[in-house]
Amino acid sequence: MPVEFTISSKNLYDAGLQVSKCSFHPSEPVLACAIDGGKICLYHKQHTEFKGDAELIVPLSQWNETVLNPVPTQYPVSGISCLQWDVEGKRLAVGYENGTLILWSRDGCRLFERRKHTSRIWSIRWNPILLNVFASGSNDRSALVWDADKKPSPLVQRFVAHDGDRIHDVVWISEIQFASFSRDQNDGIVHICQIGRETPIMTFVHGDSIEALKWNGRFNLLASVSSSSDDRLLLQVWSPSRKDPIRRLNYTNKSRVGCIDWFPPGRESDSLLIVGGCADGSLIVWNLNDDADQHQTLYGHSLAVNDVYFSPDRRWLASVDQDGYLIIRLTTDWRKAYEAKTGPNYWHQTLSWSGSSDKLAVTNVSSEVFVVEILH
Repeated sequence: MPVEFTISSKNLYDAGLQVSKCSFHPSEPVLACAIDGGKICLYHKQHTEFKGDAELIVPLSQWNETVLNPVPTQYPVSGISCLQWDVEGKRLAVGYENGTLILWSRDGCRLFERRKHTSRIWSIRWNPILLNVFASGSNDRSALVWDADKKPSPLVQRFVAHDGDRIHDVVWISEIQFASFSRDQNDGIVHICQIGRETPIMTFVHGDSIEALKWNGRFNLLASVSSSSDDRLLLQVWSPSRKDPIRRLNYTNKSRVGCIDWFPPGRESDSLLIVGGCADGSLIVWNLNDDADQHQTLYGHSLAVNDVYFSPDRRWLASVDQDGYLIIRLTTDWRKAYEAKTGPNYWHQTLSWSGSSDKLAVTNVSSEVFVVEILH
């Protein structure tokens, strides 16, 4: 059965606004976008239209819009630095440049607003097992664990980076443990922290400044990647129960890898794959089941790849570069299925798949957000 791709956009130029981040709801056709002034715009596709048996595409510009406005009740409004829906899509956590964190309900009610960080929040990650718990990492050298249902104070615990570096990302590896790292660390230190413990329970030493950290929950493996100034690329895979990596892939004369993603969990017999996006525009596909260290290189981008992201149904791999050139590939043979030009973007994490894997959102540094819809 043929597959049809259609792209549409929402342009906020006339309103003088820019879109910086986006996040698709995990189960509904609802897209949350971070807008200038600290606002969140929720774009909601109300219904599906048909012409005969064929589904009609409703362009993003015709989706209903709801604005969540962070009226400064306690703290001054600043720009949004990150946002993420919880696993069930009941709540949206939003982090700000000034350290403020606001939790919204799906229907637009402000559940709480706190400023327990003192500087930019780099990342927010919801716990995939304890669905009311999430963590945030910040420029203020701390990672905080929150409980959305805990009253009167939702803060559970503060973890301070004893090496004095900013925390760029936090990654849950169990219901009570998470990994954190800083790009400021030349040695590539990864701390494993546990709720209830004041200091890290384990530390991994990657060896170079880490560009990205990703967790594979099916196989309980953590991947870290770095690229040094002398064109040395290092990909390592860790088990939380061991201090040394279980797989170490070291290359010379390789382009810098700035983003990675695991192939989503499926059958036990599936290949253990990681894809990395490179500064020269290529993608590297590593098959970790192959002891011979074979990898495949995919071409198509002309500038550095900002983001790579597998669809939840494992059928598609999306990648976008600094010029906003988008490529969607079939994961069966890595063949290009769709290509489009969006707009220049120098940020990481610019892609967001819908939970149904039939919609992909792309943001850039201008006033547009794009949605690609896939009809089967």
